[in-house]
Amino acid sequence: MGKKRALFAGTVLIASLIVSGCTRPAQKVEGLEIGSPAPKFKLPDLDGREVSLDQYKGKVVLLDFWATWCNPCRMTMPVLERLQKEYPDTMVLLAINLQETRDEVRNYVREHNVDSRVLLDEEGSVGQVYGTGAIPMHVLIDKAGIVRNIQVGYDSRMATQLRTQIEKLR
Repeated sequence: MGKKRALFAGTVLIASLIVSGCTRPAQKVEGLEIGSPAPKFKLPDLDGREVSLDQYKGKVVLLDFWATWCNPCRMTMPVLERLQKEYPDTMVLLAINLQETRDEVRNYVREHNVDSRVLLDEEGSVGQVYGTGAIPMHVLIDKAGIVRNIQVGYDSRMATQLRTQIEKLR
């Protein structure tokens, strides 16, 4: 009976990680707080063009920290892309891939028809500043560059929750 319980507990733990978020190695984080300015960054996109958070001042920005190996990331990306299509003039989605090579990410984007603006954080430095201990992690930033929401993992209600917040920030 003890082995069955241990197997069940292990299965539940693994399933919860798959559904809620993928963990990454622990990182020292100063702390990203709602109501504080979003940390600035510059990262290359898949074509090598440098993209900065500052260039989107005046728009709502949704950062999606993700990786190709993360199943919950695969579940959230289509949800976030639909939101981007709903708010094309108001919101910008920046999909920040963490610590994978340009070729890995490019292949994934092509195979899965990803439409988002994909940025490469190959060293993980931006992810570390934002405290991405688990992914997917979503950070909603208002038009003035202030963090308004932080969500880690996949939640079936996330589209509704984010839509409500985006509506308030428009």
